[in-house]
Amino acid sequence: MIELLFLVGTMIIWRWGVVQDFLGIQPSLTFSLGFILLFAYLLGRKMADYGLPQITGFIVAGIIGGPYLFRFLSLADVQELRIFDGLALSLIALLAGGEMQWGRLKKQVSSIFHLVLWQTVIIIGGFVLLAFLVPLGYFQRLVGPFSPLPFFLMLGTLATATSPSTTIAVITETRSQGKLTDLILSTAVVKDFVVIILFALSLSLVKSWIGEEGGIDWRVALEILKELGGSLLLGVIIGSGLILYLKFIHREVTIFILSIAFFSFEISYSLGFHPLLICLVAGFIVENYSPYGTHLIRTIERVALPVLVVFFAISGASLDMFALAKSWVLALVIVLLRGGLKFLGTWGGAKLSGAEGLVKQWGWAGFISQAGVTLGMAVIIEREIPLWGAQFKALILAVIAINQVIGPIFLQRFLVKSKEIGMKKL
Repeated sequence: MIELLFLVGTMIIWRWGVVQDFLGIQPSLTFSLGFILLFAYLLGRKMADYGLPQITGFIVAGIIGGPYLFRFLSLADVQELRIFDGLALSLIALLAGGEMQWGRLKKQVSSIFHLVLWQTVIIIGGFVLLAFLVPLGYFQRLVGPFSPLPFFLMLGTLATATSPSTTIAVITETRSQGKLTDLILSTAVVKDFVVIILFALSLSLVKSWIGEEGGIDWRVALEILKELGGSLLLGVIIGSGLILYLKFIHREVTIFILSIAFFSFEISYSLGFHPLLICLVAGFIVENYSPYGTHLIRTIERVALPVLVVFFAISGASLDMFALAKSWVLALVIVLLRGGLKFLGTWGGAKLSGAEGLVKQWGWAGFISQAGVTLGMAVIIEREIPLWGAQFKALILAVIAINQVIGPIFLQRFLVKSKEIGMKKL
């Protein structure tokens, strides 16, 4: 704790003008990066001492040091440091794919299908039903003078999403391995891409309802399917390339993997593909179609920690605290409602698929986190639906802020109850 206080005190003195006035030196982006890396790492370690995920500490450190609270990082700093997003997401997805062994997963196809199906149906259905139950006048005073049905349909669609990157990071941190860990991770990944397709369809439907366009544009769904197919194909190509490199060259593997991670992220955005899916498939190919899966995972784990620290700290710094301050009561209600619906969907899916009793009781705790995909969809809604997109985005930002802090804690609790923490050998 002493080192944390010393670090914060030093940054306050530096950032708020004492040193600049005395020495004429301005804080640089490099200095800010060094501070947030050290501060987030130390706070993450302190969280671990209290039995909480380090990732929660990384995110909280970003919130504290971000542009909305102590302003150790400016908005410009946060935007420039987002260059780490691509590297971190690619490494996270490669790790996830490398952990997904088909021999284990094929035994749980039924459970994954039912969990995805019933979480999706119950969460979206629950929010749509709420549109008919909430008095119109109360809704319009609280949110805005427009129809609640399209608003709640989009809210339910986004509420279904889970953050695969956060799920993967918590599993990696806790070294969890086993049947229930595989089930949570696989369900989170599959559900994320189901939500992307549903989002495209829901957005077209809502725009047709409110007169933004003449009818439902089914071409959007076809475009999404094309993007998914391209992502799968590119993932197979990159995974095959990794196998060939590890087999025939096998030199400077760390540098090669980091280069592949950057390349995968950049080319995915150039082509309109999904970087998480590309690297997930690549890691899966290496693990299941070569003897180099363990070597790939060990190499990534040796370099991943500083990248993940910065990634989650910057994720925390980018959470809009002003949006949370304005909408925290309504956001908290939505978080609680979403949690309750996730419990019902997980319980129903687990019961119908014959999953273990622990999944019925505590599986919902593995699906709370929300991050990049949800935020991206909220930005699209703000742009595509001017009537209420801005109010919607502000509310979603507040919901994400709460879920991204508490989500890793709930997931860790589920993994503890599963008794699979620490089962992965170093």
